[in-house]
Amino acid sequence: MILKRPQASRLQSELAHRILKSLKDQSAQPGHHLVELDLCQAFGVSRTPIRGALQLLAAEGLVTPRAGRGFVLAKLPGPAIKEEAADEEDDQRLFDALARARGAGKLADMFTQQEIVRRFQVRLGTVMDVLRRLKELGLIERKSGHGWAFAGDSARLLNESYAFRRALEPQMLLQPGFKLDRAWGEKARSQHQKLRKKPWRAGDGASFHAVNADFHEQLALCSGNRTMLHAIQNQNQLRQFLIGQLDYPMEQVHSAIDDHLEILAALEAGYADKAAALMLHHLTQSASQSQKDEPGAAA
Repeated sequence: MILKRPQASRLQSELAHRILKSLKDQSAQPGHHLVELDLCQAFGVSRTPIRGALQLLAAEGLVTPRAGRGFVLAKLPGPAIKEEAADEEDDQRLFDALARARGAGKLADMFTQQEIVRRFQVRLGTVMDVLRRLKELGLIERKSGHGWAFAGDSARLLNESYAFRRALEPQMLLQPGFKLDRAWGEKARSQHQKLRKKPWRAGDGASFHAVNADFHEQLALCSGNRTMLHAIQNQNQLRQFLIGQLDYPMEQVHSAIDDHLEILAALEAGYADKAAALMLHHLTQSASQSQKDEPGAAA
């Protein structure tokens, strides 16, 4: 919840909300020490609004001041499922809006969070959540002085992503704990074949994004390796930002579908080595295509 007190500014109220959310994400326990400087760096603001936010939380009995030692967590509020869901929806809308603006060349290499707040008419808390997400994906980095900067152009970031995936994804299929979910495999085959056979229309290439992301993520899940799964989930988010708005050409989508079906058939037949070789070929071909055209090879 966003705490609202008569004397609180909007910034202080939003920061109080973000501090609580961060503590929940960390599974912080009562007695956890809140360091003002760490909070300033995490949320990109000065000490004054942070102190105001902590005072708001103290007024609610959620944090306790310690003489000369800042504040410690007293308790976290109960669950607010609807509000958290609304926060996630706001975050995703801003994520998509930034991706569209960047893809259209309308978002500069360097920017500040205040510029994003004004331009997209969103709360500071939402901006900070999304910027933190982009930073974790390696898309942006904080400038030493002020503001943020993109870590590279889309083509370079996509090429780096393909290099990482070529090293990772064939190995996923060779993990000792790999176990194909055959029910998912049947569903995935049906989805791929349906898209492969349907009359092609504008926008169908973009609709392949979800099918494509699910294919690679589910194979990571089948690997039984949580670290690999997390890496693929991050790669899917990175690709969603870089090329999620593009409409793939029919030929690229059909080629990717054929590759996916061949990989799936090899796994169903128990030929993990063959499936891994097919995956490496699939990603290599997609990377090569992305270098020839605008970033957006279907893989």
